Amino acid sequence: MLQLLLVDDEMSVVDTLAQTIHWEELGIGAVHKAYSALEAMNLLNIHQIDIVITDVGMPGMDGLELSRNIYLHWKHTKCLLLTAHADFDYAQTAIQNNICDYILKPISDQELITRVQTVVETIRVERESHSVVQRAKDTMREHIPRFRSELLYDLLQGKRITSEKLAEKINLLEVPIDIGEHVAMMLIRFKEQFSDYDPYEISLMEFAVGNMAEETFEECYHIWCCRDVHDYLAVVLIPKQLDSALIQPSEVLLNRLINQFQMNVQHYLKRNISVLFGHGGVFPNDLLRTYHNLLLLFRQRFGSEQDMPLFITDGGQMADISTLQRLYEPPVLLHLMEAGDWNAIAQKLEYIIEELEQRWAESPEHLMEAFFAVYAAFSNMAHTNGKKLIDLIDNDYLRAKELLPCKTVKHLSEWVWSVFNKFQLQAQSETHSARLSTVKEAQKYILSNLSYDISVQSIADHLRLHPSYLSRLYKLEMGENISDYITKLKLEKSIQLLKSSTKKVYEISIEVGYQNPHYFIKLFKKHYGTTPQEYRNSHV
Repeated sequence: MLQLLLVDDEMSVVDTLAQTIHWEELGIGAVHKAYSALEAMNLLNIHQIDIVITDVGMPGMDGLELSRNIYLHWKHTKCLLLTAHADFDYAQTAIQNNICDYILKPISDQELITRVQTVVETIRVERESHSVVQRAKDTMREHIPRFRSELLYDLLQGKRITSEKLAEKINLLEVPIDIGEHVAMMLIRFKEQFSDYDPYEISLMEFAVGNMAEETFEECYHIWCCRDVHDYLAVVLIPKQLDSALIQPSEVLLNRLINQFQMNVQHYLKRNISVLFGHGGVFPNDLLRTYHNLLLLFRQRFGSEQDMPLFITDGGQMADISTLQRLYEPPVLLHLMEAGDWNAIAQKLEYIIEELEQRWAESPEHLMEAFFAVYAAFSNMAHTNGKKLIDLIDNDYLRAKELLPCKTVKHLSEWVWSVFNKFQLQAQSETHSARLSTVKEAQKYILSNLSYDISVQSIADHLRLHPSYLSRLYKLEMGENISDYITKLKLEKSIQLLKSSTKKVYEISIEVGYQNPHYFIKLFKKHYGTTPQEYRNSHV
């Protein structure tokens, strides 16, 4: 749904157009109203306006100047001019300002609807032919190999992805694998450490080895690979299907292919590598277990030796890895705390405690491991904020020092949530204090400049903030729009002047920052139900 902005210094015109036309039927979901060009500029800064319908003849900045500003700063916003002028100069200026349509007053509702429908259709066609989504898809296709590698990396790090989402990603990235399919895996280690290479050389090496693996195993396998956190190359081998029959390479053929791959790398890339091949399991359920087993076997069979050439496991060598999966799967607790995402932190802690209860309730080692990991994350967060943990959690610090949370899962859970609540309250207090400070600075600026034509943009510029951020922050903290606050103060000041001075209405209008007395009178009457002069007469 599109967003529309109506601009006219005649408040009745704007209000009537907003209320009498069924904009939603034209594909317009939000209608914004502005009674001056300056107010329109503020709304354009805050909202993503698609169409502007503006009157030409307005005091201060007129519709033509407004359209010129829109063309300069919001090139995708379409402008329609409403004017009583039919001369060529106006039409020529409108064309130069990239006006989408030029409408002569008076105009019927049906004619306006027809003109707007044309603009809406223009926007639709432009978005279909030049859409950001399409450009993103084109860009993604260019980088599919990297995105495939990143997906495999995430899976090997234990990132949880739902079956539906994983199937969607696999399809989008054209990975030739099905959920539930049996796969194998290789780990490849170079004799030289990757720290010896610069990033460009690493990328080239990874690309070259991946291509060599594809060429070597293409008869039997599709290849899917990535570089892991240890700078090993992890290669998933996906069996090919030819003539509806799954290829099952013999042990002899598989051994020959792996040896050939190793010799190819040595011959063409002049690099010595160690290769560990593991008979895998079902994708994706067994992928992480297979990967951790290969890491374990690498440590056991190869150790720190860089010249060990090749090892092929058998199914009996796959151990049951007993790690706290929820604790270490990404995003890790430390990173969530750095981001300050309290909902995600709470969910992560729930998952950790749930896994302890279900699998490791009788394991003091796993319980202590979880405690120290969580304690370290909280400590890091405190120190990052320039505080000591003991100052933030007081009694809970003493309980941790005595290792009381390590007694049972229940003890750990009670300690974790107590500390979590204290950290969250502290963070919320700091956020509220920072926001309130910004609000007070904005109000101070408004009070100091009440006699001027204040805008959200001018306040934001003074505070060095984005106007949209300032508007949202002010509404969150004060429960009202900042523009409404400005209007309220200006009108309150005008009432004081009406009561305590003999200044004329137009002089009071200028003194409170409204250069157009006619607009001031309409605004005053809208808020108080009477004109300024009538208000003065009734309070003499």
